[in-house]
Amino acid sequence: MKVTIRDVAREARVSIATVSRVLNGSERVSEETRKRVVKAIRKLGYKPLKMNNPMMSSKVKVIGILVPDIFAYHYSDITEGAAEYLCQNGYEPFVYMFHRKLESEIMAIDYFFMSKVNGLIVCTSREDDRYLKVVEETAIPVVTIDRENMDFRFDSVNIDNYKAGKMVAEYLFSKGHRRAVHITGDMSIYSVRERAKGFVKKAKRLGMNVEVIEGSFEVGHAYKLMRKRIEEGIDFSAVFASADILAVEVIKALSNAGLKVPDDVSVMGFDDAYYSKYTIPALTTVRQPRFEMGFTAAQLLLSRMNASSHVVTRKMILPVEIVERESVKSI
Repeated sequence: MKVTIRDVAREARVSIATVSRVLNGSERVSEETRKRVVKAIRKLGYKPLKMNNPMMSSKVKVIGILVPDIFAYHYSDITEGAAEYLCQNGYEPFVYMFHRKLESEIMAIDYFFMSKVNGLIVCTSREDDRYLKVVEETAIPVVTIDRENMDFRFDSVNIDNYKAGKMVAEYLFSKGHRRAVHITGDMSIYSVRERAKGFVKKAKRLGMNVEVIEGSFEVGHAYKLMRKRIEEGIDFSAVFASADILAVEVIKALSNAGLKVPDDVSVMGFDDAYYSKYTIPALTTVRQPRFEMGFTAAQLLLSRMNASSHVVTRKMILPVEIVERESVKSI
């Protein structure tokens, strides 16, 4: 019987994503965990798929997973969810990171196509429609995640980012906030744009004054933007950051300026990253079910692959929820 990455994860008592990080040389794994994974690999005789021939054997059932990166919590959680379901059902996940570069994404799509993978899970949110059109014309089943619903005949898994943005506005309003700053991530990303649209529209309907500051996910950028805004004067009572990682930088900027969260300014994030409960103060945020998104995408993909007849295109919208902690107060 072929040893899979799932077998290694079970033997080492870690997640599939952790095994993947060890195999890829990631620094996000403790030395103790790394040794345990390596020991399991040697004990079981696991041989990772090689880039040059993972699809050559017809006995290996491979699903390609295309993601911008797996070094941050968002896509790594999605990947782990997909990988868990795929491994449970006898498929080998093959993850390709394109590092948010369109040319690398195109190469990955070409590679998967030429390698004749059994199916694709695609996590992209930039302007790559014409390249995915090529895939659509093939017989390869595809499920997209965290991506704008275009006119593709692909199954998809998303959250309603627009509605989630509205939820944030309603929450802050219910806490008495009437002036807020919204620091965004990269606005070329569909989910970021939709969150901003929903937040601004609902806030204005409620009578809130909202200022949008366009940012990016570059490390330290949100911190710089917040420090600059603080220098212009504190005429707001709340900040909504479109990702938890940005909210952490906002809290740091406020703290360094001598301001207390939430006594002076409330801060709200988005994602419910694993570290959000450990920030000081613990971060109030919107939880999006990243693991479940990946798991559901894999379910949709395999069900389509195994369907005996045509299945209509399915668009799954998973629910989000506000996780209330300590970084937002009533005023």
